[in-house]
Amino acid sequence: MNPRLLASLIPIGVFWGLSRGLDTESWVAILGGFIASAAVFYYNRKDRLIGALTAFGFVVVGASAVVGIAWDSEKAYLASGPIADFLFVPLYAVSVGMRKPLIGGIARELFPDVARRLPVNAPVFIVLSVAWAVYDVVHGLFRVYLLRELSVGEYIIWSRVLTWPVLAVLLAVSGWLIYRASRRHVETVPAVEGTWVIVDPA
Repeated sequence: MNPRLLASLIPIGVFWGLSRGLDTESWVAILGGFIASAAVFYYNRKDRLIGALTAFGFVVVGASAVVGIAWDSEKAYLASGPIADFLFVPLYAVSVGMRKPLIGGIARELFPDVARRLPVNAPVFIVLSVAWAVYDVVHGLFRVYLLRELSVGEYIIWSRVLTWPVLAVLLAVSGWLIYRASRRHVETVPAVEGTWVIVDPA
């Protein structure tokens, strides 16, 4: 697993620590979270696709941070989460329409030894891209509800306690399906001129 996935947890941890741990002003916590997001963006810049997606999310976080500081509202800053969920859905849809499903590109950067055995438009990547788009819609709506109904501290805790198990299952299922598809994939390659052999990369 690419450790850059874990780096995405840092900004909310910094925000939480400043907001609740040190009990600072809201703008200080928001600014701290935004700076941490900038650090994660810089860290992820080496991965082409993941870096681009991180940049997309970073723009959303930046806009939310500006609004949050201007309105002195931590919830406005935290709204970047569900907003990003909704904005990623069209990216999935466009990628599937172009026959270059987003999950395929992400998997090739996270699990290169396994995912690169499959073609870019492998059916498993298309199915998983649709599944993740549906997840983002449901996840976004759920987080909007929690953000409206709970306090900032409660939202940070419960939005993760209630959604991370589902996310973990979806990640595990995605990884398993990609691994299974890669094992079943049979690639035809030329052995010598005029003949062909079937090679199972697994």
